[in-house]
Amino acid sequence: MHLWLTSAPADFESGKSFNKRSAKPLVSTEVERYGDGDCLVQMRVSPQARKKNPQLPEHWQVRAVTYEVQGKDKTVFTSLPAKQFSAKQVATLYHERWEIELGFRDIKSSMQDNTLTLRSKTVDLVYQELWGILLGYNVVRREASQAAVAHQRAPNEISFKFACQFIAAQLAVMAGALSLGNTPRRLANLRGSIGLLFIKKRPRASTPRTVKMSKTRYPVDRNAAPLK
Repeated sequence: MHLWLTSAPADFESGKSFNKRSAKPLVSTEVERYGDGDCLVQMRVSPQARKKNPQLPEHWQVRAVTYEVQGKDKTVFTSLPAKQFSAKQVATLYHERWEIELGFRDIKSSMQDNTLTLRSKTVDLVYQELWGILLGYNVVRREASQAAVAHQRAPNEISFKFACQFIAAQLAVMAGALSLGNTPRRLANLRGSIGLLFIKKRPRASTPRTVKMSKTRYPVDRNAAPLK
């Protein structure tokens, strides 16, 4: 965001644009209104940000698009111009980009088991490992999508974590099979079984999630053996 404030306006034709959700209500002044829930707002740049980067201006302007999702208002800041992109298009684009973020989460948590680094030690092997991860991710997504279509459901309704674990286990079994002629039948059975991994929609918590304050000012050793 700091780079955007100190650079030229975004060139959306070259792909240089941003859609960012407002995490909390911000103090802003409406400069121009484009339509219902669509306006140009001006906000003050925080003193902390200007101290880190003196080149930042005192105020900055951004387009704010507000729309309703499940009875709650959601605001998205975007650099896309109102003349080329309607508020509905901005909202749709934000949710499409959010699906990409969920894909990154699935790769890091489900496939990489939340590891901080890759296993490879050289540049060539790092590229090889990254391509392998991306290929594996797309294989799981493709098989899950095929299973969802067969059950007339949306692909994102299938748990990626469980689908990844199930496919990995089934491929290990197939690799040891003696008769390769049964591979098409096994793949069909695999897709049929993936169809049982649909995510159950759980009700939202009645109270908001909170983090309790630590009762000790000393560091906690979470790897210590439990008391007997």
